[in-house]
Amino acid sequence: MSKHPKFMVYSIDGVPHGLMQRMFDEGIMPNLANLASQTGLRQMRSIQPCVSCVAWTCFMTGKNPGKHGIYGFIDRREGGYDLAFPNQSMMTSDTLFDILSKAGKRVFSMNVPVTYPPRQVNGIQIGGFLAPNLDKIAYPASEGDYLKSINYVCDNDAALARQDKSAFCKDLMNTHERRMEAMFHYLEQEDWDFFHTHVMGSDRACHFLFGEMLDGHPEFEPAFFNYFRAVDESVGKLLTILGDDVPLMIFSDHGFCRIIHEVQLSKYLIDKGWTVPAEQPQHPLSIDPAKSKAYCLIPGRIFINLEGREPGGIVPLSEYDQVRQQIKADLLDLKDPKGNPVIDDVVMREDAYWADANGENLGTISPEESAQSGGTYGKAADLIAVPHDGYDLKLGLIAPEIFINTAMTGMHSYHDAFMVSRGVELPQDNLEIMMLARCILNTMGLPVPEDMDGEGKAITPNFDLSCYA
Repeated sequence: MSKHPKFMVYSIDGVPHGLMQRMFDEGIMPNLANLASQTGLRQMRSIQPCVSCVAWTCFMTGKNPGKHGIYGFIDRREGGYDLAFPNQSMMTSDTLFDILSKAGKRVFSMNVPVTYPPRQVNGIQIGGFLAPNLDKIAYPASEGDYLKSINYVCDNDAALARQDKSAFCKDLMNTHERRMEAMFHYLEQEDWDFFHTHVMGSDRACHFLFGEMLDGHPEFEPAFFNYFRAVDESVGKLLTILGDDVPLMIFSDHGFCRIIHEVQLSKYLIDKGWTVPAEQPQHPLSIDPAKSKAYCLIPGRIFINLEGREPGGIVPLSEYDQVRQQIKADLLDLKDPKGNPVIDDVVMREDAYWADANGENLGTISPEESAQSGGTYGKAADLIAVPHDGYDLKLGLIAPEIFINTAMTGMHSYHDAFMVSRGVELPQDNLEIMMLARCILNTMGLPVPEDMDGEGKAITPNFDLSCYA
């Protein structure tokens, strides 16, 4: 008799709700479409900034970044202006896998972003794409031997996508096949209490083939949809193993849209006089702190070079909010070569994140108090630029131009992740990824930590904070 988990999550990174509906309508994903016909296909919001590491940390912890401390794929290293690359060791909150392990539940997770380095769990954790090799990817470490035996791949080759998209399409399929071989192997090991497999190739496919898919490219549109057919075949096999009663969630962390331009935001800040690069820049944060009033990190996170907070900061606290408002005005004034606005909104950190249990300090502390906050909340960007769909915010400290186009043809979007679930009670309105951990614990009959967010209301509805008024 086949073993099956008591709760299953199969996440498919970066698939927009509208694309999923199209694939249902066109028969590309019949197995998932059949499940959705019984349970419904829902639209779900992500988090700002809209990147996978932040979204999946919000999912795993059920908390906003002001509590868990992961704000993007890169940060400034404490004490200087060198780059740091956040990972699970820098996460300041327990995850679902930790909470369930402490409750005596047997857990399995594979390839979920920000699960490297893997934590000691009551079960198995195979880290995500930041893992450097298979020797370090898993807890217990001995699982690396099995992964080597099937030629498991940590991630798709994004560099290959920039050189040869045909070869990249083959790499997508190979990586998916290895991941699914591992998933079904581990599913058969025991009746896990909680089992989570993450598909990352969908995000990679959308980054490098989304525009070609929309345009009906003769080679890459079929390759794009063939990849999702393979994902759906795995869903079909999984549904057979699970039967009809296992609680199940299949969802994405954000949506996607076509790139109009990649926007070199550091270059724009340089042009406006806010950032001055070092004489010999070595990396995207090689600024001259004695001359820079602000600097940015991807995507759209802008920091004031504040006196007493940043090393070598030059902006006095008395000018902090004035500088922010001036930068906000410049950002909202940014237009593309056709005169279209690039930035949809600019949000101050005290209006986006919070550190207390109930979100009661959201928007209620002064800018100066926010600027001097410590802990995980204090690591937040001072401003978050939210782009209009199509404008992918990059860095470009030494870029010759603000607007460029590369091999990437798709970018993340905030408002249109998808959700298909069964056996799980989800909020009826304003569904977003930060709410899901609470729903999972409720379904499994476990207490929800007091400092977990997402109870009964949307946390970041397009940064419309009227729900807190």
